[in-house]
Amino acid sequence: MNQASTNAQTSGDQRRQERYRLLRQPDSPLYIRTPMLRSAAMAVKDVSSGGVSVYLERDLPILSRVSIEFTAPAIQIEVQGVVIWCRPRHEADIDARHELNAYVLGIELFSPLMLLSAFRDALPVHALVMDGL
Repeated sequence: MNQASTNAQTSGDQRRQERYRLLRQPDSPLYIRTPMLRSAAMAVKDVSSGGVSVYLERDLPILSRVSIEFTAPAIQIEVQGVVIWCRPRHEADIDARHELNAYVLGIELFSPLMLLSAFRDALPVHALVMDGL
């Protein structure tokens, strides 16, 4: 059993901030980088004032330090964070249009407002008001 399976129970049970689904996915790819690899996120599941959940083709160990890279025509962001949970994607994740062999990662960001600002056009209005964006 991999670490993603053993830690699946922590993925939704310890939420501290409200999660917001994006109204649409970003036009540019979001990359998750570790010292050994750089992978494009398949999709953004949701965002909060403390981090982001993404779909990825592979699992990453809990407490892995990551960089999230996002480049759009008018913005380039690199935000540091840590993987706080990881689990296999399952059919209940209806917001993902991907194969079941993907993983869902929860990443706590050290500077979350930078990434949230980049997504502000895709966030619901109530998310912008509640999180002061």
